[in-house]
Amino acid sequence: MTQQEVLRAAAARATALSTQDWPTLDAHLHPAFVYTNSQGSRLTRAEYVDFVRTGPLRWRGQRFEDARVAVDGTAAVLTGVVVDDVLVDGEPYLLRFATTQTYVLVSGAWSYLAGHTGPLS
Repeated sequence: MTQQEVLRAAAARATALSTQDWPTLDAHLHPAFVYTNSQGSRLTRAEYVDFVRTGPLRWRGQRFEDARVAVDGTAAVLTGVVVDDVLVDGEPYLLRFATTQTYVLVSGAWSYLAGHTGPLS
């Protein structure tokens, strides 16, 4: 069931992103969170939160395809394809990226520690 717990944590974070539920999004991010976006920019937790709140993209949804989770004790890595349903300047786009997301178990909950998105081959 641990793999399912990680998938549920990833889905809950994605829902918080698309509904702009900032307190829930914050709760899913580890204090040491770091993210590398598809353009290769590395963002700290504060930079990532600022980008998703005020940046040019507005998420309408986010889902995972072919998601696989590897777990070792209190660490887990989700790999797969992330599909972002976003608005850019009011125009809808579906963006697909390869993703790697690392989670750690903190006080009984999976916390998103680090992530990366990049082009699909």
